[in-house]
Amino acid sequence: VGAEHRHVRGAVGVFDQSSFAKYEVSGPDALKALDWICAGDVTKPVGRLTYTQLLNTRGGIEADLTVARLADDRFYIVTGTGFRTHDRAWIAERVPAGSSVRIDDVTEAWGTLSLMGPKARDALVKVTTADVSNTAFPFAHVRDIDIAGVPVRALRVTYVGELGWELHVPIDRIGEVFTVADCSSREKC
Repeated sequence: VGAEHRHVRGAVGVFDQSSFAKYEVSGPDALKALDWICAGDVTKPVGRLTYTQLLNTRGGIEADLTVARLADDRFYIVTGTGFRTHDRAWIAERVPAGSSVRIDDVTEAWGTLSLMGPKARDALVKVTTADVSNTAFPFAHVRDIDIAGVPVRALRVTYVGELGWELHVPIDRIGEVFTVADCSSREKC
């Protein structure tokens, strides 16, 4: 574990976090509902993401999640593995009455690979033609990119104290992307 920790802190690592819970929230009132429900400002432009919490009436944290704005009326939410049922229900119960909002649990449709460490960009440029420079793909943004012919929803986030991306991959293609991403993160493959 210590060696893996040092490797991610000094270079780059790929780890499977497919168990993260994932939802798509869509509809004409999706933005208004999420703006009401989330503590953070989710009214950012398309292509941005917000790290936020869901707060109870006492101001306590019910959930800790990321909300990515995919379109004017479509959002992608990533939350903790053990809170899949709780967080979906908590959001659904707080959508204002009469709102036109759809919440789809897409956890089983998307796998998640985290590519993190100071050399994450070096590894990513080896496997995609997308511009992943800091200028083209800044922190707290979401982009659709291609890795080895596989469409990937890339979220520029990190929770290891270094550069990173969450790579959300159609679940039936995750093995292909893992193999390519893992190979690009090591000196020799």
